[in-house]
Amino acid sequence: MKIYLNQTKTENDTYKNFNKLEKVFEKENCDLIISPELFLAGFEFKNLSERAAEEFDYLQKIQKLCALHKKAFCASFLVREKKDFFNRAFFIDDKGGFVQTYDKNNLIAVLKEDKFLKKGVKESFFRYKNISMGPAICYDLRFPELFRRYAKKETEVYLVMAQWPHERITQMITLAKARAIENQCYVILVNAVGLCKSIKMGGSSLVINSYGGELLNLRNALSGKSFELNLKEIHKHRKEFPALYSYSRGRK
Repeated sequence: MKIYLNQTKTENDTYKNFNKLEKVFEKENCDLIISPELFLAGFEFKNLSERAAEEFDYLQKIQKLCALHKKAFCASFLVREKKDFFNRAFFIDDKGGFVQTYDKNNLIAVLKEDKFLKKGVKESFFRYKNISMGPAICYDLRFPELFRRYAKKETEVYLVMAQWPHERITQMITLAKARAIENQCYVILVNAVGLCKSIKMGGSSLVINSYGGELLNLRNALSGKSFELNLKEIHKHRKEFPALYSYSRGRK
């Protein structure tokens, strides 16, 4: 599977952010596109009801893009359910259908996310094209418990969407490597770059292998790049050094 890491700047214009994504669908030769956390508007908690309604409209447009271009898509959106709002990741398949959703489990108090949004309470394991995947969103990366729940199901690829600031980018990379090493999996992390509101985002979207090696790092690029997964390497590593299996299957 070829995955496009859509490292992009979150502009103060929702339509412009959608338009940039539309061009990626049109131009890139890939199977799956991953965009950053809340890529349509970033962390903006004013007029939540209006924003959630707008993002739902764009979500439907993205479903149509997936079906038209035969590409899957994953990113997070602001979503309303009754009186509650969630930072929710959607995985849309290449026919435009919803495969899985995931509500951010760990909300970041520094950005007052926990004051406005309701946190998720469970993981969202799924399979797509016979690849086992587990989504996570930004601050989740600091909490290994979520990833270990995925590891119990021997998840092969973790998809992490982020709006991670430049000043803490070294921590992001270190944590991504730790999650990959301890779970012997791919970690594919897509972060925003440039200014989002008043915060400088760190870019450095990554593909990390099961040894903690950086197979791709986009650093400060204002565009994305594709990466071809090789799951045979993951399975070979797990078989030769069965740390994950000791955890997922129990020690013998």
